[in-house]
Amino acid sequence: MRFLSSLRHVPQQLAAPRPRRISRSGPDLRRTLNSAADSSARTPMSDSPLPVGILFPMEFEAEPTWRTIGGRSRPEAGLETLKGSWQGLPVVSARIGMGHAGLDQKVEAWLNEHPCRAVVLAGLAGALDPAWDKGDLSSFHAEAWPGFAVWARTKPAVRAGKWHTAHAIIETGLAKLELGRKTACGLVEMEWDYVAAACRRKDVPLVGLRAVSDHAEQLLPADLFLLGCDAVTGKSTPVKLGLHLALRPWRLRELLPAVGGCLQAREVMSKALGEFLDWMSGGMKGLRD
Repeated sequence: MRFLSSLRHVPQQLAAPRPRRISRSGPDLRRTLNSAADSSARTPMSDSPLPVGILFPMEFEAEPTWRTIGGRSRPEAGLETLKGSWQGLPVVSARIGMGHAGLDQKVEAWLNEHPCRAVVLAGLAGALDPAWDKGDLSSFHAEAWPGFAVWARTKPAVRAGKWHTAHAIIETGLAKLELGRKTACGLVEMEWDYVAAACRRKDVPLVGLRAVSDHAEQLLPADLFLLGCDAVTGKSTPVKLGLHLALRPWRLRELLPAVGGCLQAREVMSKALGEFLDWMSGGMKGLRD
């Protein structure tokens, strides 16, 4: 959500089965990556590898990665899409919006147009368990893609987590804690179930990588969240939020702490995703060499 990073534009007076553990590096790590590449990494009719798919719910979450990939995004198969490469590794990324009815069909249609060797669902997550803190990194179903699982196990900061897909924005911190107890999940997000259904139907491996943006008893005010972005497209709507705050400047006290957590989590997630793509691109270079 660009609105989180654009608050500086608000008038100044308003602001106040489990893979075995692997610890290889250098050539050994590259050989491991090459051997772990999934069988769908190449098209039947071509020696060119299929791209890595990267899905983000929100424009705010996608922004740093898309800026690094470069180029211009455009609507394709119903989703805002960016095609490019990461140090020679083919990638295709889309913004899918928050979880909503019909999202699985949208992602499936997008996968029909953009075959991928595997998909990474990346973004932010809310904590349901006090064991998770702001800025913590979580993987989910890493074993679905052997290459990702190998990388994740070399990164102590990436903890395997259990995610719950919520179908509505949680209204209070107490409700979050109760949801954590009820589901026995550590993190909450809104898209996994939809994307997983689409990937299952297309037989595409799906893994998750998210960073925690809040504490278990805290959350971004739901109405401000929805003012800052379009829930279906994920596009940032900073003007709408700015107008709301211009008339209600006291609400900045609610928003600013949440903004800090989101910015921190985005930085952590984007850095980790970049490190994974760096690692994968090194393996692709090894395959080319």
